[in-house]
This record gives sequence, structure tokens and C-alpha cells, in this order.
Amino acid sequence: MRFWTVPILAYHRIGQPKGDHVPTVAPETFEGHLRFLARRRCQVWELSQLAGHLIEGRSVSRNSTVITFDDGYEETCTVAAPLLRRFGFRATVFVTPTEVGLPGFMTWEQLRAVSKDGLAVGSHTLNHTYLPLASPQEAERELAESKRILETQLGCPVRILSYPVGGFTPEVQAMARGHGYLAACTTNRGTTRSGCDPFALRRIKMTDRDRHPWLLAAKLSGYYDLFRRIEPPS
Repeated sequence: MRFWTVPILAYHRIGQPKGDHVPTVAPETFEGHLRFLARRRCQVWELSQLAGHLIEGRSVSRNSTVITFDDGYEETCTVAAPLLRRFGFRATVFVTPTEVGLPGFMTWEQLRAVSKDGLAVGSHTLNHTYLPLASPQEAERELAESKRILETQLGCPVRILSYPVGGFTPEVQAMARGHGYLAACTTNRGTTRSGCDPFALRRIKMTDRDRHPWLLAAKLSGYYDLFRRIEPPS
């Protein structure tokens, strides 16, 4: 298992395209992804569970995967959550508190509902700030305040972070640890060993083009990182 890592799938919006910049996966495509996972009898972990196993050095089965969503779009509640519930899968959604309730994003009521119905909520910083360009004081506030607000509003611990645009530095990682985060996600930024680093968990971007079984099998193989270019952390 030297080069194998648990595939962490990264989605944004599940729904119909709106002609904006948001990566969007059609509901029928997303349902196909879930059906593919179900047919393969994949064990779909909550991200904090996976992080705990990595930190403790425990083994993870080869048919494991994780589902995540960035930004907290309204369709995560209205479209994705019902499909996940139908298949019995859990997931993690990363939320920017200052965007909650804005047009197109989940409200606090919706977030509270999904957090009780199989979706863990993680932080996506306070203002969706690209952390490598933030001052140390600004980065500290982005990490601490987002966590505090989410925990206050939802009444449950927030232990997982997603770096906006995947950007991080060693200093940002240390700040995240210091503020009580258990792990943090990037995209394909990092180093060749970041799949084993709980504060640099690489994810696999899922798109509406991911419909063919062989492509899904490749992305879920655990070896997908071997075939894509790794970008620098910042």
C-alpha cells in the first residue's frame, strides 16, 4: 500500500448548470457516482473518521472512500443530501460562515438539518480567504472565527478544514493544529507524501464528465495521484 491513498472525492454544486464559475455536477451524474460506489460495496467514511485512523496509524480497507463538498451551496441540502440518504452514505460539507444565507447558499436552518442527517460540517475559513496571501493575524482570524461561529450555530464540534483554492503553508498548518482542527483538505497541492499528512489531504475533483465506469474506477482506485501533476502547496 506504499503508493495507495484513500480517494477523497471533492464536489461543489450538485444540480443544474447556472452559467457561472461553480463546478457543477448534474443530479443524475452524481446519482450514478453513488450507484457505482454502492455496486462496489465501498465503505464511505466521514472525513473525521478517516483522519482519526491516519493519525493513529490504523489501516484502512482498499474499498474505502470519502465524499466532500465545498462552499455549502443550497443544492447540497436540497439535491445531494437526499441522494446520499437514499444510498446510506455520509459526507462532509465545508462552509464559509459569512456566505451562509446568501442567495444560492444554505441557510443556518438547512445546515442544522443536514448536520443531523449524515453530513458533517467543516470550516472553509471565515471569508473564503486564500490563506498563503493572508497576514498571520488575518489567517489566525479566518481559522479561529469560522470554527467558533460554526460550532456556536450548529452546537457540535468542527474538526475538519478545507483550504480555499487548496492553498496552505507550513505556518497555516501549524495554526490549524493550534486551533483544534483534526485535519485539513487541499486539492492536488502538496508533496508526494501529503496523502499521509492529515493537514494536507489531497482530494480528487469530480466533474459532470465523470460518467464512464473506467474513469470512475481510476479515480476510486487509490492510485489516481500517481497520474496527475502535483502543484506546490501555495
